[in-house]
Amino acid sequence: MKANRRTTREALTRLLLACWGTAVGQCFPLAATKTLIDLMDDDLSWTAVGGEIAGTVLVWAVGSLVIAAVAVLLLWRRARASGLSLSGEALGRRQRLPLRPMPLADGWLERVRAELTSSQRVFLVAEKGDEEIHFRWRPGRGDGSVWGSMTFDATAGTVLLDLREQEGLLGVAGLRRGSAFAAACQIARLTGLESPGTASA
Repeated sequence: MKANRRTTREALTRLLLACWGTAVGQCFPLAATKTLIDLMDDDLSWTAVGGEIAGTVLVWAVGSLVIAAVAVLLLWRRARASGLSLSGEALGRRQRLPLRPMPLADGWLERVRAELTSSQRVFLVAEKGDEEIHFRWRPGRGDGSVWGSMTFDATAGTVLLDLREQEGLLGVAGLRRGSAFAAACQIARLTGLESPGTASA
């Protein structure tokens, strides 16, 4: 139990750092523009210039950290509600997740396929026999979507969910990243799939 908690804390820490780095990059143009405008508008001494820059950097760092913390909280809540394991790679533009049905019962494969294709978020569905299905999925309210596929192993009772982000997605907390993991959480919750070991943990 302690090992699981430590692993979770480490994953959240890695994810927070990844979100913070992304938020810093997103906020940089605004911070740089504000600094330049302030320096051009005021006749400042070198000391005042240093103070102005230091203040902007502080606001930039704290503001981006707050955005990162909000993103982690949103991802954590999605993962918890869906039964997926949250890792430091949740911001990755591609998510390849081995999942299993809960519970594992006769007809699970047909049930998963039916629930996936009945969603209003899914479109451009292409089935390749009983083993594979390709689709597009809208994780948000807009038209932005991720490419997705499910590969089924009926014998092992597992599903490989593969999702890839496209350009133009808002992402989690406006970071333009994390849409693939958010979509994975939505799909898992809809179809009753979970990460192996989630229930036992």
